[in-house]
Amino acid sequence: MDSLEIATAIAATVGLAIIMWVYKNFFGGPPRLKPNKYIPVKLIRKETVSSNAERPTVFLTFDANVSEFPTGAHVSCKFESNGKQVIRPYTPTRFSESECELMVRVYPKGQMTQHMHKLKVGDTLLFRGPTGMKRYGRAGPGTFSKVLKSKETHQRGLTDIIMLAGGTGITPMLQICNHIIRDDTDSTRVQLLVANSSPSDVMLYDELVKLERASKKQIRVHFTVSRCGDDWKHIKGRVTKEMVKNLCPPPSKKVACAICGPPGFNKVALSILDELGHAKEMIWQW
Repeated sequence: MDSLEIATAIAATVGLAIIMWVYKNFFGGPPRLKPNKYIPVKLIRKETVSSNAERPTVFLTFDANVSEFPTGAHVSCKFESNGKQVIRPYTPTRFSESECELMVRVYPKGQMTQHMHKLKVGDTLLFRGPTGMKRYGRAGPGTFSKVLKSKETHQRGLTDIIMLAGGTGITPMLQICNHIIRDDTDSTRVQLLVANSSPSDVMLYDELVKLERASKKQIRVHFTVSRCGDDWKHIKGRVTKEMVKNLCPPPSKKVACAICGPPGFNKVALSILDELGHAKEMIWQW
């Protein structure tokens, strides 16, 4: 093969690769979200994942590729009601990399959650993303980062993460946990405390149990509820200082804390971590 034939073969290979990349990113598969522009995204699956009739929790799968989303990022959802825009941020769970999965609790007066609950498969919702400033793994395994327009700050060398999740606050924790078990180089240990009002409020119980097993106990999941019967086999009661102290590692520069939940839950969680001696800079709130 002479030099002209070699050059022709290389050019053809490169050209084919470019065509495949363009097709994959612009024409093939689910659409990729844009950080600065809302685009309509189709709902492809819908499932109720808690048995609380007054405040059901739904797991919504939208046809959007979030595989390149940084871990810890949100999406922003928007719709219009009576001439006014309703916008709310949500954190995808990231069980699937090729779809955008949202878990939302439907509140009686929640404009966005009521709208989402009424969506049917095939309907669309406006999305943009990624949004948010907090990231896990951006600077390597065992790191948290805060990303601003002008600078980035990183917290490195973490060996353990304490996660306190109230209700649907489990979603950013799931993102981080799924990231950890997919990265063979990430040995960060996790103690995940999942708090809910009652057993019927617990979301994705089976998936969380499977996640712990898949991690080979690198991730330990603990469930607690405020109200329950004698058949509840896990922890009983609201999250307390003693509960966190008994389940989690002591304060250290190598131990980060991540919390997410309703405002009341977050306030209590921050107070508990402060009383236990965890430094403010080691606490990440979603």
